[in-house]
Amino acid sequence: ASQYGGISGVGLYNGKISDIVSSELAVANLSDVGRALFATKLATRQLLAYQRAASVRPVVFIDKSGSMAENIMVDKDGKEAVPKISLAAGLGLALYWKFKGDVYLFDTELTNVTPRDVVETLLKIDADGGTNIDPVIEEVTRINKPDYYYIIVSDGITEASDEWLREFEGLAPRTSLILIGESPPRYNWVELLKKYNRVFSVYTVAEFEGAVRRALG
Repeated sequence: ASQYGGISGVGLYNGKISDIVSSELAVANLSDVGRALFATKLATRQLLAYQRAASVRPVVFIDKSGSMAENIMVDKDGKEAVPKISLAAGLGLALYWKFKGDVYLFDTELTNVTPRDVVETLLKIDADGGTNIDPVIEEVTRINKPDYYYIIVSDGITEASDEWLREFEGLAPRTSLILIGESPPRYNWVELLKKYNRVFSVYTVAEFEGAVRRALG
């Protein structure tokens, strides 16, 4: 919760009465002396208050190319499997509902979608089609807001054009790639993310969950 606007600690009061620690408020109710002490601490900014972390907003880019219809193992035993696209879509829907995150689907084109669009895509994903990363990088650079985190989920990507790579470089520390069932390729933009430890290659659902936590951390 501390990463998404929840309580992250206690410090000196800086303006919101609702954030003042309850023990400080209790002093004001004890007596005239308590109220005087409270007023003095308020005037001199010595009241303890909860400090809130700055909120962040996740943006998820989900690869919907045909290969994402293939399965990924739930765990290393390999007894159960789920489609890669289902796993990625579950992440997108969870972040949409919990943090009002934006969800995009991409293959050779990019589309901003609603939860209903995501579910429809699950039902009719094609078994063919390529992938192009340029529209994703272009959108990240267009958004370019300091409180946004970007997560790209794919199982196979392409090289980025030099034009968009230059624009994207400053946003790499807040962009993560979760690569399902593949080793990280040596594409230019992937190498850039590696410098900030933002590339996570996963082979099971359990590993995917861990990668999501690190991507949001």
